[in-house]
Amino acid sequence: MRSALIFLALFALVSCKSLEEPIEMISYDGSQIEQFSGQLVKFKAGFHVQNNLWLPVKMKPGSFELFIDQQKIGNLYLDEPIKLRAHRENQLEVPLRIIPEPGFITTAYKAAKKPMIQVKISGYPKAGVFFLYKTFPISKETQIEPAQFIPYFPTF
Repeated sequence: MRSALIFLALFALVSCKSLEEPIEMISYDGSQIEQFSGQLVKFKAGFHVQNNLWLPVKMKPGSFELFIDQQKIGNLYLDEPIKLRAHRENQLEVPLRIIPEPGFITTAYKAAKKPMIQVKISGYPKAGVFFLYKTFPISKETQIEPAQFIPYFPTF
């Protein structure tokens, strides 16, 4: 019985080319900044995510690179694991921190003045089911309105 369960978990993990396809983000629910300085930005981000797999998925802590308009603004760190329950919508509140690159404030200020900006996140997270994990590349790009994420950034 145990070997059948291990085989099923291994088959589920390997049969998915990527865990990105069965997991979809439904909505971004905003963020709460806890600390903002030149060396560290700590915040909690809220999301609604749908896990369409019949198995729970867990993502281990890791790091990602953040870009605004093809310019790296810093590294994003996930310090706690994320757990998605099987075949349902999950509400997440994820604690994150950004270690900004030099010139981060200037780049953010220029981006806040634009109507639309190109944001890219890339990295190699480790995710899996049960005790089987797989590292896969992520590179997501999207256009956003800066006012959505930086509503009170002063413009002169």
